[in-house]
Amino acid sequence: MKKNTFIAEAANSAMILTDFVSSKWSSRLVGSKSCLECADYLKEQLSSFCDDVDHQDFLVRPGSFLGYIRINIVLYFLSLLSLLFKYVGLAVVLSSLSVLITVLQFFFYKEFVDFLFQKKIGKNVFGSIEPKGEIKQHIIISAHHDSAHIFNFLEKEPLSFNSKVRLGLLSMVFMFVNSWILFTLRSIGFQNHLILWVISEILIILSFFVIRLWFFYDSHNGTPGAGDNMICVGIAIEIGKFFSSAKFEDKALKHTKLTIASWDAEECGLRGARAFCKANKQDLQKIKTYNFNLECMYDHTELNFLTSDLNNFVPLSKDMAEEGVTIANELGYDVGTKIFPLLAGGTDAAEFAKIGIEATTLAAMSWTKRDQNSAYHTTRDTIEAVDQEAVKKTIDIGIAYVMKKDNEMV
Repeated sequence: MKKNTFIAEAANSAMILTDFVSSKWSSRLVGSKSCLECADYLKEQLSSFCDDVDHQDFLVRPGSFLGYIRINIVLYFLSLLSLLFKYVGLAVVLSSLSVLITVLQFFFYKEFVDFLFQKKIGKNVFGSIEPKGEIKQHIIISAHHDSAHIFNFLEKEPLSFNSKVRLGLLSMVFMFVNSWILFTLRSIGFQNHLILWVISEILIILSFFVIRLWFFYDSHNGTPGAGDNMICVGIAIEIGKFFSSAKFEDKALKHTKLTIASWDAEECGLRGARAFCKANKQDLQKIKTYNFNLECMYDHTELNFLTSDLNNFVPLSKDMAEEGVTIANELGYDVGTKIFPLLAGGTDAAEFAKIGIEATTLAAMSWTKRDQNSAYHTTRDTIEAVDQEAVKKTIDIGIAYVMKKDNEMV
């Protein structure tokens, strides 16, 4: 079979899988019956071509990831009441706590307030293809099968989403800064009630924005999650099938163990990948391991390897990203590198990078631009939103990357 024909058929198979999953389990929120059933189905798919297949159940508190926003709303109004009743010190404590929660819970994806939320079960599934010789390196092709909560602003007003998020954060920061200003002024004996009145009035006005922006930020319902991120699970499976079938054509991997993984709980703070890394850290570090992660196949003109992650706080492997770019360019594809922007969140590659594993994410979307029909985190994230050209290129790049790394071991 010609290469172009194989890539086209593999891309079509990935699209069929994605259409089936995103239709049958049209919302796959972490811990839900639909998400767990989807994981079981994907495990069956992996069993059809992998040498070894397994799963990992883990405890997760998915409500915490966006639930901290509601906590911050409460803290904002308690801070405002404290200022109005001239308990400035209490306002400082409450507003500082709000900032701390935001920084730890969102910017760094820590589990600072998770204990306040209900436990649920998440399920990772993964299968491995063994090489014919000694294992000298390990490549993990990964994506995630859970889908996101619908973001109401992206659903209804996508063009103003970024500015609204920034305004919401600025409201919280304004409360924090002014509480400290008033506390400092009082500490040095300055008792100008006019300043307190003016600041309080501004904060009261901002409170309406806080309610509008944060209380209705997300829906209790999930997206179909075709582009984010079931198509990437389909791509990973097709790459795995290629190397599984190659074993019967005397083209088996020589010294590379290949794992195809589908993580759960990415949409609530990368908890699935984190659970896997925590449970398998020693094994992952025994031999050279690479994590080739996949995300969001919406626009082939935006195909890029990430060199940073988690709001740009976690560095990814520049060597791995640049090698991926070189391979893509040699295949004739216009692919580059990008840093992950602040406020954009994170991808599962960050969890591998944090334990010293070389990792990058190949994604096909802009993390900062929005248009009126943006599918990301909306009900529009159906099979129609997936860019099949991006799917073809990613399958081709993924196969070429694994082959190149394996040939280096000879």
